[in-house]
Amino acid sequence: MANENEILRRLKEKVGLDMSRSSDFDALSQSIADTTGENLSVNTLKRLFGFKIERVEPRASTLDIIARYLGYPDYYSLIKDLGEDADISMFTPIDSIEVTELERGSRIRITYDPNRVFLMTYIGDCRFAADEITGSKNIMKGDVLTITQLAVGHRLVVAHVVRDGKDLGAYESAKLTGLKSIDVIF
Repeated sequence: MANENEILRRLKEKVGLDMSRSSDFDALSQSIADTTGENLSVNTLKRLFGFKIERVEPRASTLDIIARYLGYPDYYSLIKDLGEDADISMFTPIDSIEVTELERGSRIRITYDPNRVFLMTYIGDCRFAADEITGSKNIMKGDVLTITQLAVGHRLVVAHVVRDGKDLGAYESAKLTGLKSIDVIF
């Protein structure tokens, strides 16, 4: 994260907390949701602040949400305002989710063209319960989907679709343009 210390200082200042207690991260997560209408999980915020040992490079979508919370249209605008060279070369992490690292009960929203939206709840063992499905004729609310990988720009591959206890087989979609977005709701 470009100029990480300054961005973290601004987050602390905006939320009015020193981010030293677990409850501070709950408050920051709620403040971000209230301000932007977008969600960042408490665990993601703890990783950003180094509160959790498993510190990882934040996703581009996470950085954009933080920038919007701080009053910028996107992360590029924020780092430009901080005087950072927005054109510097760097490795960019793939916007993806390690399904095996999700906690049961985590909610995921994926989108892809044309106007497909899947809202799913992780139920364990790489399986998701389809809660709300928009734009798909093949996947329905209540289906259980076995998905081992989710990555923006890559196709959606479902190893098994189970409907009413019956395995309907594999399902593949977003073959041309891949997934547009992946969001962990909570």
